[in-house]
Amino acid sequence: MTIEKYVPAQLSMAAVVPQVLDNQWVPKDLLGKMIKGKKALKDVKIEREKYVLKEWRRALVYGEQVVVNRAFMFNNEIIVDDYDDEENREHFKNLLNTKVIVPYLLYEDNPGEKPNFNLNESLWKAWMDVVDDTQMACVRLNWGDQSGDMKRLSTIYHNYIQTLNTRADHLAGYLGIKDDLIPTFKKRLKKIVSYAVNLADKRMITRNDMYREFVCADDTNPAEGWYANKAFAAQIKQIADLKYNVNLPDALGRYALTPEDSPPRVALGDLDDVIRTQAITDENVDEILQALRGMAFSKITGGMYLRSLSALNLGDVIKVRATDEWEEYRIAFHNLLNQPLKFPHYSAVLSAKFAALNERITRFRHESEQAKWEPWVKLLISVGAKAIELAINPADPSQKLLSTIGTGILSTGVTPFLMRLTISSKVLTDADLDLSLDFMRGTIGNGRDTWNEILGQLRSVPGFEKLKEAESTSMDATYSPAEEVNVYGY
Repeated sequence: MTIEKYVPAQLSMAAVVPQVLDNQWVPKDLLGKMIKGKKALKDVKIEREKYVLKEWRRALVYGEQVVVNRAFMFNNEIIVDDYDDEENREHFKNLLNTKVIVPYLLYEDNPGEKPNFNLNESLWKAWMDVVDDTQMACVRLNWGDQSGDMKRLSTIYHNYIQTLNTRADHLAGYLGIKDDLIPTFKKRLKKIVSYAVNLADKRMITRNDMYREFVCADDTNPAEGWYANKAFAAQIKQIADLKYNVNLPDALGRYALTPEDSPPRVALGDLDDVIRTQAITDENVDEILQALRGMAFSKITGGMYLRSLSALNLGDVIKVRATDEWEEYRIAFHNLLNQPLKFPHYSAVLSAKFAALNERITRFRHESEQAKWEPWVKLLISVGAKAIELAINPADPSQKLLSTIGTGILSTGVTPFLMRLTISSKVLTDADLDLSLDFMRGTIGNGRDTWNEILGQLRSVPGFEKLKEAESTSMDATYSPAEEVNVYGY
């Protein structure tokens, strides 16, 4: 075994850290069923693993590089299944050797260092069979003493939880909480804040603390996932999970890959805490508005596509990544990240290259189940706690939707600004081939004025006169309307 010791700066520019590998992650719809049916994680294992496999494949196919917590390599069954026989093991080694998969090490000096917690010996042996003759790269925040880094991550999590009540309106908008329940939701968040403040005299709050007090049934092990009918348990779990899982990619300076049917990164409302980019000027805002007026996308050929990336095996993944279509998609991805103010051109190129890649993937697995795929292109413009989402049908430019997300009053001072491109189906039964990318992050000088200017112009310019305006509380990858929730989160 030989390893290259990466520091965060050596990771690919578009490296991702997938949330779906978290053993506590549950999609929103399934979480509601668990709470209503009083089911634990073991009771929904098969259904949950279908989601995990699909999102794991999405990371390996659409991600330039995938950073994976080393512990998941031998305790996440979906990953272990990927090297459970000789052929698959060689494919998995290939992905490690080519640095498509990069293990993240916490305190270990190498990926073969045995952990000090209880583990399945057979799974550990299988992992060692992979490690023994593999030349991989591993990343740590610091190859010296990481105690300071770990303390900083714990502090970031604690400080966020301790200020949840200041983000109540923003969170309510993204979590689909109805207006008449927002006052009750705010009271619940205040209880969480009070709990965190009291705990701070002893130690930092952890996700398990949140689970025990506000999410799980009393006197149960949080790892077993007995999620209770406590007030807003589902939403609180989603908040606790998302913040927990974005801590590492934020520290690495790379992307959190949030799964379908889960709140997006921007839902946390903490971009003012984590954004370290240059200011977006008034001239930049004018450029963005001018660009939005003239946006157009090439028609994406509708038709039958592979229904889900979960149909791909690791051999397929390697073949896909070796195609011209994948390389052109990767270049288009980088171009948008490198030149975000030219998003009208580069987002159109990326959507076309993404569609071509999905066509090629479908040809690899022509015998697998297929479904219609007629994607829409969506642009999210987030200003502080509010966001505008534009959805455009490339097959019919007259079909455009405008929706607003979030409530509350925006600051007249420096405010976080974000733009995201999403290419996804509008219909749940369509093929599940989606892409989402936060391509512009920064701050603007006056959030309230910028918001009013952008929203006012989008409502009035000729190109958007026919937009159907609606209040939106969800940004599912499938663009489905938000489900109504009650005080218990389902």
